[in-house]
Amino acid sequence: MLGTISDFADQAVVGPIEITVFLVLLLLGRTRDGLVWGAVMLSGSLTLCVLKLWFERCGVPVHRILYSPSGHTFGGTMVYGGLFALFCRRTWGVLTTALMLAVLFGASRILSGVHTAPEAVLGGIVGVTAVGLLHCLLGRARPQPSLYVMAVVLGCVVVLGGLLHGYRLGAEVWLEREALVLGDYLSCHRT
Repeated sequence: MLGTISDFADQAVVGPIEITVFLVLLLLGRTRDGLVWGAVMLSGSLTLCVLKLWFERCGVPVHRILYSPSGHTFGGTMVYGGLFALFCRRTWGVLTTALMLAVLFGASRILSGVHTAPEAVLGGIVGVTAVGLLHCLLGRARPQPSLYVMAVVLGCVVVLGGLLHGYRLGAEVWLEREALVLGDYLSCHRT
């Protein structure tokens, strides 16, 4: 069960969803929403990538507390919380949903033994922040998307999630390797 939840937040699933939602919004004439979505998804992903590179640069510490922020917690929170932010104008509803998603994905990563609590919390904080930023940039005064737009976007998400669930991108291996290169460049003293 835990793996099933986590798999919906793997980059092999959320990456294509991010791109598809961006393209669908543009094709359906929701240009501003699409551009804001794309900018937040890209900036959130880059932020987490930089954090992972920074924390992983010295290798796995002997007493692992915070080695690698949880990308699954971040990705699941940002993408699925972001979808909610696209269709809901109520700040409390958007942030509550994002927090619940962060807890769900974070708990699945902790209980499966892949991440520590601080790593899941940090991934969740970045994800919730991205959702809050998306909600803020979209603005409360934006026109409500039609049921057609919501159905097409959510339909694409369900189809992609169903087709890609279980695939793993393996971005972590690349990030760990590049982080060690960064650590060598910065003369990191590995423990």
